[in-house]
Amino acid sequence: MPGLRELICTYVAVFAFFVSASTVDAELVRGGGSKKSDCISVFDVPSANKPAPPKAPKHVDCVDGDLACDIDGERNGRCVFDVSICLNSDSFIPDCTPEFVDEVVIDHAEDNGDPKFDTEFQALQQRVNLLEFPDNLNLNDCTLVSSITVRLKGPNGANKMSNNKKVLRMESDGTATSRSKTDRDKIKFKCRAEGDRVYLPLDLYDGTFDRIGQQVFAASCAVSACHDDESNAGGLNLLPINAYGQLVGVAPFNAAAAGDGLLRVDGSGDFDNSFLYRKITGDLLAAYGSQMPFGLAPLDPEIIDLIRLWILGDGLTGPAPQTGWVAGTTGE
Repeated sequence: MPGLRELICTYVAVFAFFVSASTVDAELVRGGGSKKSDCISVFDVPSANKPAPPKAPKHVDCVDGDLACDIDGERNGRCVFDVSICLNSDSFIPDCTPEFVDEVVIDHAEDNGDPKFDTEFQALQQRVNLLEFPDNLNLNDCTLVSSITVRLKGPNGANKMSNNKKVLRMESDGTATSRSKTDRDKIKFKCRAEGDRVYLPLDLYDGTFDRIGQQVFAASCAVSACHDDESNAGGLNLLPINAYGQLVGVAPFNAAAAGDGLLRVDGSGDFDNSFLYRKITGDLLAAYGSQMPFGLAPLDPEIIDLIRLWILGDGLTGPAPQTGWVAGTTGE
């Protein structure tokens, strides 16, 4: 007698045969590859819009702040998109009849030193892992909605931002139309600068420290083999969510600097006693180690002055504030 798995698969195939092959829901994106395997896993992206209907959209092309595609609806230098992953999609019959899925792996979702590691891909992978594996036999079994953020590039010296994109790729193993297959899918999320492309810091960040976190730490420090979750060089994690608590009022791991009474950031506003400031300016004793960012060009003088002004603070915010705008850092 056939086993339970074979009986269930037979039922799914018979049920699928009677499903109408009507117009595909425009929110579902096959992701590419062979049509015979494209039902194993698909993307559910409500803002998918390229190419334009009546063709089936394959990607998202969005202008920053456009409510039709940018979930936050704000002109803030980034586009935010909703995405889910769905298994065993019955929306593409008769091209592909889903049966079961054994595994889904998203590229760059593992914090293992991968220079392209992406925390949003990691979060999406974690939601995929909550689905039933192996032998997921559930039709249209979808993850909770996740967010994908694409930040514009820049600003340049004229405060202009440039377009940017992010590509989400995944590989799914399963069975469809009575054959074992690997379904390789991708979708591109593109964010375009709005209007004249001129963005001031007030448009892009929530405050002075958020500006430093996004413009400096995320771009040059919290990267593979440096100050990310995996490497944690010098015991310092500069991912934006962790940076403030890791810096202000904390003694450095460097024994010589700690012995001299330096703090990573002196919360009293003394930038000369702040190891962070000394590291980015190169004002270092031999025992203090190398100038930062390590192996890269020194920070621009304007960025160094931004960090100095933040440490110093002002009469309204106080020194080294976690929130709010310090005078002289808004770009106005």
